[in-house]
Amino acid sequence: MNRTICILFGFYLMPIPSVAHHAFSGVFDMNNLTELEGQITRLMWRNPHVQFTMLDANDELWDIETNSVSILSRMNVSSDLLAEGDRVTVAGYPARSGSNEMWINNILLMDGTELVTRPGANPYWSDEHLGESDTWLEAGAEGGESLGIFRVWSTRFNGPGRYMFLDDYPLTETAAAIQAAFDPLLDNPIGECSPKGMPWIMQQPYPVKFSKDGNNILFHIEEYDLVRTIYMVQDGIEINIQPSLLGHSVGRWEGEDLVVSTHSVDWYYFNSGGIPQSANARFEERFSLSGDGANLDYTIVVSDPETFTEPVLMTKQWVWRPGETVNPYICTNY
Repeated sequence: MNRTICILFGFYLMPIPSVAHHAFSGVFDMNNLTELEGQITRLMWRNPHVQFTMLDANDELWDIETNSVSILSRMNVSSDLLAEGDRVTVAGYPARSGSNEMWINNILLMDGTELVTRPGANPYWSDEHLGESDTWLEAGAEGGESLGIFRVWSTRFNGPGRYMFLDDYPLTETAAAIQAAFDPLLDNPIGECSPKGMPWIMQQPYPVKFSKDGNNILFHIEEYDLVRTIYMVQDGIEINIQPSLLGHSVGRWEGEDLVVSTHSVDWYYFNSGGIPQSANARFEERFSLSGDGANLDYTIVVSDPETFTEPVLMTKQWVWRPGETVNPYICTNY
């Protein structure tokens, strides 16, 4: 990690692993859709991303990457559709660096069947394909208003609030300089199985769940199997709070809305684009249930004077799908 970041922002020193689970658009050329044919020589069916190595017609090895097991399992795509030794054709986006790496959303199997591996992605070779998108695209189910927020909530890949982060931010001069120097290959903070901290983790697309823990609330996050504790009872002055990945969260009810204030986060990046985050960052979150119980609207206001010239407001929305669960993520290093 750039030592300047640690000096200027007082970030807590943490190791940054090698790139595997990376800033997507900074690594792959999304304007260059390419086909590649070859034989699978190694298959790794695991989170955070399914990967396989492919030997092409020129005897060159390619590292192929696609979506996670958590996404594919909800598309009814299972590991028995691919095997080492299979000859396949893939369509995807090559690495910007020119290395033999690709991100793919489409696989043509040996029997001519097309496999789509991203919800909402179009088939490339045929209208008929494997890989169902309904679970990730359908709206929330009405009738859950009596349940309140204490249930499982899902993300819509095509819905409002799918992408919580903004296109532009009011950065301080120092923060803008740090972002400009950010290299997603060298400075990647989430290589392999290093979990994201607040607020980045709230962007994750997998189901989340609210549950009660005595007087407190637990917010279960499928990605990295994380759990945030939201303390609903505060006795006196807070003491001996240790900075942590998810910080210290205190909640209160405002009518039916859950409002959460968080501080003491020791996560040093705000998002995948290299915007830094200081130890003084503060987060004010609001979870609001829709009248029909189908949606959970989320707002977060980030205040960090060392990074932003003014508070930043972002939004997201989850939907209710009866029967959905928060599944074990079981991230595995490559």
